[in-house]
Amino acid sequence: MPMTTEGNPTPPLRLPSRSSDAHKGNFGRALLVGGSRGMSGSIAMTAMAALHTGSGLVTAAVPDRCLESVAGFHPALMTLAAADDGNGCFASDAVAHLAKQFDGPDVIGCGPGMTTADGSIKIVERLLQTTSVPRVFDADALNILALLQSRDGPCWSRPESADASPMGQVVLTPHPGEFSRLSGVSPKDRDAQRQAAVEIASRTGFVIVLKGGPTVVIGPDEKGHCEQWVCDTGNPGMATGGSGDVLTGMIASLMGQGLEPLPAAKLGVWVHGLAGDLAARNYGMAGMTAKEILESIPEAMGHAFPDSP
Repeated sequence: MPMTTEGNPTPPLRLPSRSSDAHKGNFGRALLVGGSRGMSGSIAMTAMAALHTGSGLVTAAVPDRCLESVAGFHPALMTLAAADDGNGCFASDAVAHLAKQFDGPDVIGCGPGMTTADGSIKIVERLLQTTSVPRVFDADALNILALLQSRDGPCWSRPESADASPMGQVVLTPHPGEFSRLSGVSPKDRDAQRQAAVEIASRTGFVIVLKGGPTVVIGPDEKGHCEQWVCDTGNPGMATGGSGDVLTGMIASLMGQGLEPLPAAKLGVWVHGLAGDLAARNYGMAGMTAKEILESIPEAMGHAFPDSP
């Protein structure tokens, strides 16, 4: 896929200019839930991506023994410790403490690095009920949704109207394997996965970011019609561990800044791809990692504002 860093890349939409008297509370409070011993970097990159995408305040909620590892990624990143099970995963009673925090943020992202341990399952189950706050489910949160679906049937219900889901604003960000577990459609059949995503999005009101080359964003537009938007940024070098965790933080940040799920997903995917193109230009596709994508977000975000060149 050709990279789009030459010339003047055009985003699918732009963010409003920031007022000179703005403060951090104007740009969203994001809570990112995830991590486990050995995978603390996942949720740390998600949280850092939210900061670089413009969130005013970002908190990473992690198992207690992961706290120092995640907090050490950046001094601007806040952390919230939850009980762990002795193995570095969320304990079964962690949800009791975390649930008290679910009404405060403007957006909640969940899943990177959290495993599918019992404590993680309880957190996802609770977040499914937290319908007043926009949510992004990724990685192990998607695997947990698939587990819940196989155990209890679909974890969502049909919207009461074309423009409102009874589960509130939700974005799912699966790669083909994760979407296969959710839908039962082979990860090798891209066209069938797209059609399955359209069906799920139409039935639930969710926005589905079907990651791949290229990534496709599927979800209801303002008129309730299911839109399929294909991203024109990104490159194969982004097929590296942690890249999806970065995207989760970016989409969550944009939702926390006030964008509806579909435009937030489209802009987040586009800027994420552009950051990947910038990283590939500077480091090469084989040499780049999610860290370089993360570090390229500020430059890529410059194209998302009306006064960009």
